[in-house]
Amino acid sequence: MTLPQSIPDEIREDFRRDAAALSTEDLIARVQAAVDSVATAIRALGDADLDVPAGGGWTPLQCLGHIVESNARHAQEILYVALSGELPPGTAFELPPGRDAVLAKHAEAIESLFAHVREAAPDAFLYVTWPHAFFGNLNWREWLLFLEFHTTDHTRQLTAMRSG
Repeated sequence: MTLPQSIPDEIREDFRRDAAALSTEDLIARVQAAVDSVATAIRALGDADLDVPAGGGWTPLQCLGHIVESNARHAQEILYVALSGELPPGTAFELPPGRDAVLAKHAEAIESLFAHVREAAPDAFLYVTWPHAFFGNLNWREWLLFLEFHTTDHTRQLTAMRSG
């Protein structure tokens, strides 16, 4: 799925409405389901297929690396803002080698995120927003919902790599 340069207003508003209406536990459940799906999709690929570019594009391992790096970075931003109202200082993120190690790093980042947002008040610091290239400025709850969207989108890519 290729995103347009900007998201139509009605989709953006539905997205924001969902992020506001869902409980923290519902948001967590949606993100966890997406994280589980990406793990299933990458594990369905044989070891020999992990470094084979799909249609001249990413390899499955590169796609997984993008998902995990992006989600881990956003998870850190979300948990900082949810608890303190401040964005964290920029930090370097290095992926370990290998599918299982990358999946473990993803699980670790997501579990930490969930533990922290469970401690936060659901309406804490919602006035603090930071930009997303397509959705515009999002608060921490909207970013949390975005993790599901992002992970699901790339899971579709991994599934297509398996079947293509």
